[in-house]
Amino acid sequence: MKVLLVHSAYQQYGGEDSVVKAETELLQSQGDKVVLYGRHNDEIKNFNVVQKALFFPQSIYSWKTSSEIDDVVRRVKPDVAFIHNIYPLISPSVYYTLHAMGVPSLQVLHNFRPYCPNGLFYTQNRVCEACKGGNYLNAVKNRCFRGSVALSSLYGLTLGLNRLAGMIDRISGFICLTEFFRIKMREVGVPESKLFVRPNFVRAPALPANQPAGSYALFMGRLSPEKGLWTLIHAFEQLPGVQLKMLGTGPMEQELRAYIGNKGIRNIEMLGFKTGPEKLDLLQNAFCLVLPSEWYENFPVTALEGFMAAKPVVASRMGGLPYIVEEGKSGLLFEAGNAAELAQRIQYLAEHPAEAQSMGLRGRMLTETKYGPDEGYKNLMGIFSQVQGKQAAAVAAI
Repeated sequence: MKVLLVHSAYQQYGGEDSVVKAETELLQSQGDKVVLYGRHNDEIKNFNVVQKALFFPQSIYSWKTSSEIDDVVRRVKPDVAFIHNIYPLISPSVYYTLHAMGVPSLQVLHNFRPYCPNGLFYTQNRVCEACKGGNYLNAVKNRCFRGSVALSSLYGLTLGLNRLAGMIDRISGFICLTEFFRIKMREVGVPESKLFVRPNFVRAPALPANQPAGSYALFMGRLSPEKGLWTLIHAFEQLPGVQLKMLGTGPMEQELRAYIGNKGIRNIEMLGFKTGPEKLDLLQNAFCLVLPSEWYENFPVTALEGFMAAKPVVASRMGGLPYIVEEGKSGLLFEAGNAAELAQRIQYLAEHPAEAQSMGLRGRMLTETKYGPDEGYKNLMGIFSQVQGKQAAAVAAI
């Protein structure tokens, strides 16, 4: 199969970029031809005066993208377009061009960007769905994108104008990473026939011969408000005998360090950004992974990393997390923002190591089956086949 993969890489490499890399390798390993139409948001840093002047209109509809996609399609003749991030450089023009040329397009919903300017359904430290009906002035008023009126206006205008122009009608299908996202897309009016659920997948490496039980809880992620970090800190203030190690950087880092230092909290250690063997070693020596998110978390790769290391995941009942963590089987759930309940869940796992180990092994099994590459490939091919069939039926009906 010939797959046109469309993605604009982020300035700061993150989970979505890593998923795109993994998807490319998966398809190529099965003998499929993958042609990348890619941009990199670092390009913006080197824009000249003319490019800066054209940035806003090109973000709404990029004639460059339209022309280049036209050329790629005529040259490659892809069977399907597999679309990830298009903002801001690629723009929604990719949908219109592919539709006009008869190429079925599948948009992976890594976030809520088609209906939310910042993609999170979260602003002002709370969940917010004010824009999903189409009034993006809410985003401008709240400066939802990076606290900027200009950028919030750009994304609001881009989404608003393209929704009015029928952007959604040009997209053949949406891949939702969890059932939660499918529910949310139905709420905004996307036809059920266009919604497919396919989770992220991982290639689980071999476990160590002597898997340690672990001696601390671990948080891995961006240090930002939507991640529920104050709930996490306050929970461990109630657990002086249980250690927490925090990996990651972000806008809250200095504030959290100051609070921990001023309060003399000795059981919380902030280790900064870690990667590679050092990160893996820290994960393998934890007794659980904590995801205390207070926004509609989609399908964090972090959860799968915990499962791969055979660690139970303690997660909030928010967004896609309850669809990933099986209560009492692969981890435990708690009410988002409830520090006392989170503390109880952590305490339970600390006091029941055999049960924690059993949950971790269940999570590990899931990464080898449900979230493994074989199942991921089979699911993707099934979705590709369905949208191709619909496209062929539509052409035949003309």
